[in-house]
Amino acid sequence: MTVRIGNMTFTDWVSLPFEEGWSDTFIFRISAQACLPPFNFRKPLKRLAAHTRVRRCTASIWIQVDSPGDWYLAELRLCLKGLRLPFAVTRIGVELGYLDFSMPLELLYSKSPPPPAVVEKPQPCSSEELRIIQALSRMEKGDADEVASLAGLSKDVTGTLLADLQEKKLVVYKTGMKIMSDNKRPTQLDLFPSWHILPKGASLSLRSWSIPKGVDFKNRKEENLKQIGTEHRRIARLWTAWLKTAYPRAEIWAGWSEVRIPKISVIPDGLAWGRIQGYESLFWLEVGDNHKGNEQITDVTTRRLDQARELCDRTGARLVYVQLSPSWVHEAAKWSCVHLPQEIAVVFGNWKKFGELPIVEWGRITMG
Repeated sequence: MTVRIGNMTFTDWVSLPFEEGWSDTFIFRISAQACLPPFNFRKPLKRLAAHTRVRRCTASIWIQVDSPGDWYLAELRLCLKGLRLPFAVTRIGVELGYLDFSMPLELLYSKSPPPPAVVEKPQPCSSEELRIIQALSRMEKGDADEVASLAGLSKDVTGTLLADLQEKKLVVYKTGMKIMSDNKRPTQLDLFPSWHILPKGASLSLRSWSIPKGVDFKNRKEENLKQIGTEHRRIARLWTAWLKTAYPRAEIWAGWSEVRIPKISVIPDGLAWGRIQGYESLFWLEVGDNHKGNEQITDVTTRRLDQARELCDRTGARLVYVQLSPSWVHEAAKWSCVHLPQEIAVVFGNWKKFGELPIVEWGRITMG
């Protein structure tokens, strides 16, 4: 039941009984497979928390995550560190304890009445259609293969559903305008038509992520939008599908292209999350680098690998670092990958061979 506080909304509300009294807890639900990385929820949740704290000094927030693994929840906790009201992050269905909150609660003597309920509009599309809308809302535009990869659906299913969504006026297939890095330059048409999210579809995606009206959520979009339509961006967007084809025994739960990560200066071309060989892992992708010199390739790979290791170290996930490039780039990059710990595997693959990757070997480099 969606509830309102001021001009903000939450997925639900509950007053939890503890030894010293009752909580005043607002619930925010997240699906880890709703086409957004955990980092994107940091800003809207901080806005929600600040708004709620001003209006109810007893309030706390319970973030319930539908997640197949632990990493997504761990990153959410890190992203929300410093929030100025008590919060807890758990899986959906888990019983919440007093010590699960980030700080002591302001408890009430008795159970308070619930906040005003909000009448919820029925979803005009299926869960699979919603995944496509969520993926396109982050991408802004792209071809059907890219949408399928980022939505975690098959190409055939995605193609059929995109046509249905166009009839519902949530997406449109058209030749749009290029996103320019310099607004002073004359606008240009894209070379090919692609699928675009329409305002009605974007609004539906925000509702599906429980983002209230009036809360800015532009940070959900991919970084470097001007690269849309390039081969580099296409490979990055196909990263999830590439991994599923290359490692059919692995579980690939979600993936995102061009992700801005808090406290990490490098932006990976692609980032996926899943389990391989029994270990929950992050799959960090870098594409190309053939325009750089050997020394520059070695330096930039050292920096990227250090940042990728930092990301994994803070939650305990393993790292599969992948470079898809010509073989001469691999020869320069391998000098940055010496003395690898057992929690890291480095894989060098051919960017021209979709779905092909060498085997993952922990503590080693494998080359195609």
